Amino acid sequence: MEFTPIPVEIEGLIEYLKKREKFADPDLNVVVSPYRISPLGAHIDHQGGPVLGMTINAGSLLAFIPNYERKVRLYSMNYPGVVEFSIDNIKTPRRDDWGRYAMGAAKVIQELRPIELGFTGAIMGALPASGLSSSASVALGYIKALAYLNNHNLLNEDYIELDTGIENEYLKLQNGILDQSSIAYGKKNSMLYINTLSKEVAAHYRPESAVDFKILILYSGLARELTSSGFNTRVEACNKAAGLLGLMGGLNSAKIFSDIPEEVYLAQQKRLPEDLKKWARHYFTEVGRVNEAINAWDCGELEEFGNLMNESSRSTLENYDTGSPEIKRLFEITSSRDGVYGAAINGGGYGGCVVAFVSNDFSENSASEILSTYTKEYPELKEKAQAYFAEPDDGLRLL
Repeated sequence: MEFTPIPVEIEGLIEYLKKREKFADPDLNVVVSPYRISPLGAHIDHQGGPVLGMTINAGSLLAFIPNYERKVRLYSMNYPGVVEFSIDNIKTPRRDDWGRYAMGAAKVIQELRPIELGFTGAIMGALPASGLSSSASVALGYIKALAYLNNHNLLNEDYIELDTGIENEYLKLQNGILDQSSIAYGKKNSMLYINTLSKEVAAHYRPESAVDFKILILYSGLARELTSSGFNTRVEACNKAAGLLGLMGGLNSAKIFSDIPEEVYLAQQKRLPEDLKKWARHYFTEVGRVNEAINAWDCGELEEFGNLMNESSRSTLENYDTGSPEIKRLFEITSSRDGVYGAAINGGGYGGCVVAFVSNDFSENSASEILSTYTKEYPELKEKAQAYFAEPDDGLRLL
């Protein structure tokens, strides 16, 4: 019930590539691009709100060698077929094309810096399309590989900007910078506090006085695809609500909720249409929860931190109006279980995972019982729903 150790995954990935391509071992490199969890900060990064993130010991792995044909050729251990494209002729991909993030990586880098070398590689993900930001994980892995081969010395903020270009401009997803910031800046045993407005990231290391806990990942069995889930529509509605609050409060230039002072929101919130009122309520209360939670983390108060995780998820369901019946039920089962400090819905709120902080003696049997209760109600997901214990890990890196 633990993720396969990354070194073991890497060995298997290299053997997979060797069966498909001949190359000299010195030419081989590997990128580790971990997944992220977000205990609090749901659905507010695209509005400039603060968020919390942490990288874990599972993610995307890319084994690659230089390609002197000015091409990218990719094999996947998760998806069928081979992706191949010229870095001089990058077309708009289909939504179901698993190579679209590699195409996006080549495109956004080339808009800023020349690319002389492509690569041939093999990619694998521990739990793709599960709500742990596998999309940003794999995209950053491709950016890392292309930057390394072409001698581009990128800073963390460069990786964030480039991945944002893939998501926002190339793939037309209106998300914020939570995912890519968490993965680029990830530090083992630390919680990242990300100011998505200023783009400042602070690592808050776990205090020695804090009780031990484990991270439980419960995959609902429902993959999420943000560009087709209504995610963009909700972002646009939040922007509309921010604009209305701005007009009511004499702030004509307001575009997102972070442009609105809290006192203006409190004074004008009742004048919003009912649906926009709820989404604004989620934003402003979630900002408060994030700031309370990082203080609780710094003080080692895990129970308080967990309570705030639960409140965040309830607000996501009740105020932000996201969440399928399945993910809502998985959250309810998990958060009410003995030994669970708190649970958070990760994955856009429609499918994805429930991430829980649990006591150090929380057993595999207890995790299995959560899944059993859940899949009895949704038997069609029995073969897909999974549970894993995870550990905090470092962020994006080249081995």
